[in-house]
Amino acid sequence: MEKTAWVLINLLTNAIKFSPENSTVGNTYCPNKNAVEFTVKDFGKGIDNKYLPKIFDRYFKVPGSSKTGTGLGLAISKEFIEAQGGSIQVQSEIGSGSSFSFLLNMAG
Repeated sequence: MEKTAWVLINLLTNAIKFSPENSTVGNTYCPNKNAVEFTVKDFGKGIDNKYLPKIFDRYFKVPGSSKTGTGLGLAISKEFIEAQGGSIQVQSEIGSGSSFSFLLNMAG
């Protein structure tokens, strides 16, 4: 549970960091019978499609980004979620922001 909270906080922190000042950040939680999905949506400039396959790689930073960071947060998030049997994904479009989601099976 602690690692899941860390991932959610990391995604929220990134969404805030990459969103324009005074914009909103969306956060949804969708439970169902067997799994739960968390989604964090920002309204920043978005990520070019050519970089999406690398976004969860260690030390990867989108070229041209003026934001600082180590390039480890998304890689660690992926490791934490996959270690729990879950999956993580990103959807993004230039000019429309990014949406990061992770899905975890419910303990039963």
